[in-house]
Amino acid sequence: MPCKLCVERGKPWSGDDPRCAFERETFSPDNWNCATMNALRNIAEAQGHTHRDDMGPCSIGFVPFEGDDAGYIVMTWYKNRGRTGNAVVMRDSEIRTFTYQDARDALAHNARVMEEAR
Repeated sequence: MPCKLCVERGKPWSGDDPRCAFERETFSPDNWNCATMNALRNIAEAQGHTHRDDMGPCSIGFVPFEGDDAGYIVMTWYKNRGRTGNAVVMRDSEIRTFTYQDARDALAHNARVMEEAR
């Protein structure tokens, strides 16, 4: 089942259907225009935590989050065409699978951070 943000957004364009990155609770690189991943990439860009390289291997960004298993969501993508090629959770000595719960924690944490910055 698609994530909450994909369901809420629906498909407001003609063309290919979106593919949610969280159909199975863990991140899938077989995604396109997932509303949750787009929101996380937008947060990384707004906070200045990205490096864009359209001519190189990929662009990269990260989003910090708090919660039971706090860390950084590190994402890669090629240009801004809707697909997030890879996403993992990183901490000092650990890299692990990125879950939908991590995404929800990051969106909640960063909504507070972005609001406090205003």
